[in-house]
Amino acid sequence: MQQNFNKSAMQNGLIAGALIAIKFLFTATKIPLLSSFTFFISIGIIVFLFFVTKRFRIAENGDAMTFGEAYNYVFRVYFYGAVIGSLVILIYTLINVEFLATFLNDTLMIYEKLNIPIDDKTYDLLNSIFKPAPYALFNLLSSAIVAAFWGLILGLFLKKEKSIFVE
Repeated sequence: MQQNFNKSAMQNGLIAGALIAIKFLFTATKIPLLSSFTFFISIGIIVFLFFVTKRFRIAENGDAMTFGEAYNYVFRVYFYGAVIGSLVILIYTLINVEFLATFLNDTLMIYEKLNIPIDDKTYDLLNSIFKPAPYALFNLLSSAIVAAFWGLILGLFLKKEKSIFVE
């Protein structure tokens, strides 16, 4: 079962990764109509996680799954998807070098509007984060937190004990 568990999580992670990548690309284009679809893509990812975990529970686990197994499966699917999404972000930011520079500038303008002082250390830190590799890595780490969150939530809904009437 462990081999099927990981294989299934990786296969579904490809689909989750495509959704995460599309969500990023729609946001990066800064076209309001496409950006508005990202909300629905986010909801779609959660629904996708729920149904693929439920399908795995039924097909591979005899319609029984502990909370830990459900959590682990959801986490893995989302995390594998996040790896793909982060690779797309890395490639996009390497190709479109102005994207992160504009993002950094927008961030600095927000700091200025909120009257948050920016010293040299803060500027250097922001400048180092808004480089392609650190930005993609930061996205991957934040996605791991999101994966853990949805693993906890969906794990509660997807856990199912074996029936006492089934051997």
